[in-house]
Amino acid sequence: MAENSALLQESSDNSHGFANQSTESVTYNRYGFSGVQRSTSTSLFGQTKTWTGLCKTERWFLIISFINIFVTVGFTAYRLYVVVKEEPESPDFTFTILIFVNSAFVAFYALHGVSRERNYELYVQVVAIIILMGYCSVEWGVHKQSRTNVKLARLIVGIIASFVNIVLAIIVSIMFGPLKFRIAGATKPLQNAYDKAAIFYCWLKFDLQLTVSLLVLVLKKGTDVSTVMIIVLSVGMIYSICWVLLGWFMLRLEWRRWGFWCFAVLGCLKPVYCFVKIYKLCNDGFSSKGEKTIMYCALAAGVLAILTWGVLMRQLIYIYNNFGKGLKDSGRIHCGCCTIEGGNSPRPFTEGGQSYTENPENRLN
Repeated sequence: MAENSALLQESSDNSHGFANQSTESVTYNRYGFSGVQRSTSTSLFGQTKTWTGLCKTERWFLIISFINIFVTVGFTAYRLYVVVKEEPESPDFTFTILIFVNSAFVAFYALHGVSRERNYELYVQVVAIIILMGYCSVEWGVHKQSRTNVKLARLIVGIIASFVNIVLAIIVSIMFGPLKFRIAGATKPLQNAYDKAAIFYCWLKFDLQLTVSLLVLVLKKGTDVSTVMIIVLSVGMIYSICWVLLGWFMLRLEWRRWGFWCFAVLGCLKPVYCFVKIYKLCNDGFSSKGEKTIMYCALAAGVLAILTWGVLMRQLIYIYNNFGKGLKDSGRIHCGCCTIEGGNSPRPFTEGGQSYTENPENRLN
């Protein structure tokens, strides 16, 4: 009887999110309950929901999302094969690469958004799906001479599947909440800090998506690429990925000093590149309707990238002010048996006129 009471007490503590899942598993095994599947696990990205922890709606959302993505990628891969074989210098090559890139981001938003309960990433996934369908529609509507049954099938399937995906994404995002409570606890200031961090992560990924799309749009003549274009693509891609990784580590480890300032200063190069790209596009001529369409797509991507950068920089100020306030999902990174600790000690926060300080031992491992 005493053991059963102890088990109930420890399980109750775990349900309030003040013990990690590995401790929960050990507790069950201690009392003879073997093979208990955990609903969350601690990964490199923090507390993540396992397949067991997903509800039926979330599972169906992931299944349908990846089926739609595989179908779109399959049609696009076939189209890319035809383009490379018959007209490698066609703008169709650029559009197929764009569809591949944006499909990869849509897949990431779906998987990471559900496993981490990031409702903002599902909202961005909705935007990314609309952008993806926009590319498919533009490719079908503009290039009349290259219309094929494959393009038409991809467009019809994509529109129908996109509607289903968008509806499911909204429904799933409304259901989120338990993982946020486990990470941030029941304190409102910590939940607000967690929300701001999640929004920052979301804009960071969307900024990478727009930047990569803008870099791909440099290929306005398909595979006819100059040395300058290759350098721009290579340097731009490396810079964008490194900048995003710096932002992720900066927030994850709460690097208040050099990490924050390096991220902010290096980030100022992005709008400069976007403005230069937009200026160059407005002054360059185009020899075909396809190149004109790519120019307009690049202009739209450039404007969106500048606006996204502005929102991201504003969000950076919010998360900087929340450093050291005790977010349980920040301040450390787990990589297998290795744990990397951040350098900030918890700072007090105020709620209801009273000051609190989060105990670093309460952070989830």
